[in-house]
Order: sequence, then structure tokens, then C-alpha cells
Amino acid sequence: MSSSDAPRIALCAAGRRLLEADLIAAAEGNLSARLPGGTFLVTPSGVSKATLQPGDLLEIDATGRVVSGAGRPSTELPMHLAAYAARPDAAALVHAHPVTAVGFTIAGIPWPGDLVPEAAVTLGPVAVAPFAVPGTAEVPASLAPFLAGHDVLLLSRHGALCLGRTVDEAVWRMELLERVARMALVARALGRCEPLPAAAVEAVLRAAGKAPRGGSGR
Repeated sequence: MSSSDAPRIALCAAGRRLLEADLIAAAEGNLSARLPGGTFLVTPSGVSKATLQPGDLLEIDATGRVVSGAGRPSTELPMHLAAYAARPDAAALVHAHPVTAVGFTIAGIPWPGDLVPEAAVTLGPVAVAPFAVPGTAEVPASLAPFLAGHDVLLLSRHGALCLGRTVDEAVWRMELLERVARMALVARALGRCEPLPAAAVEAVLRAAGKAPRGGSGR
């Protein structure tokens, strides 16, 4: 197995998981992974991410030039490259369209925050970026102020971007983002949706062996 085989397999499996979880539909979404040599794997444009095979993925360099593979890279490639440049610790990115989470941005309702312990530990603070036209330079520009301090970003009226140290971690964050959004929707329907107090969040982070959040934003 070559150094790129494992991430290729992981990205294809992630595409299937996203569709099965109703986080993407049709040809929506895009995924990528950083390779050891400084290049990246990215999903091609205009195809279902649930039917991808390892050989369908494109290898690109840091300028966006295709090194190997057929087809066009995702139209959101500039967003991926900007995120990798801002976050050297990120090894994988997942962009999807979680219905409930995006619904909060359409309704103009602020993200509800750390509702449950796993949100504080796995998601961290969730940034909400202003609307930007998909597939344009507006998208990475809208995310730029938030990338350094957030692993999970909501793109208003568009979707979400989750960063991870592995493909699985990025997908887990996307799945949990939508789950927390659904919890918030249910809580609001029942009459009240309150985040965990800051002291409780810090206690949860300590218990999980995470650094205190303080004022760092992450």
C-alpha cells in the first residue's frame, strides 16, 4: 500500500457515510486530505461522493495544479487550500450541507453553543461565516478570520466545513454538528435551549484531558 492509498480509501468511505447520514445529496460536498509529500487529495467536481473509487480522487499541489488524476477538482478547492495554509495541523477537510445546522443560518438564529459535553470536546466553538457565493474567492475570504481558531465552521446559507487530524475526525465533527443542531431544534420546540455554563464547559474539557478554552477561541 502506497502512502496515498489509505487516505484515498478513507475519503471514499467518508463520502458514503456523508450520504447515508443525509449530510449531502446528489453531487454535493467535497473532501480532501493532506499527503506527506506536501500535496493533497481532493474529490472531483460534479460527481456523487458516495460512489467514488480511490482512483477517482485527484492529487493536487499547494497552488491547485493537478498532479495526477482525471477530471476537475472541486469548485471549492480554494477553500480547502486556504484552510490547509491556515492550519498546518489539519490533515483532512470535509465540506457538507447539514440540513438542520444550515437551517439555523437561514433562520438567522445564532449557533446555540455547547449544549452537551461532546459538543464542547469534539466541536469546540463553532464559527458562523457570512454568506459568500459558492465556488468563488468569496468563500475562503469569508472563512479567513475564523480558520486559525476553529475546527468547525458554518457557512451561512451554504454548508459547513470541518477540519480534522484524520478523515474520520473531520467526518465525526460534521456528524456531531448536525446532531447538536437537531438537539437545539428539539429543545427550542420544547420551549428552552440553553448552552452549558462556561464553568461547566471548562470542567468537561479538563475531564476529557483537553486544554482549557479560556479566551483562545479553541
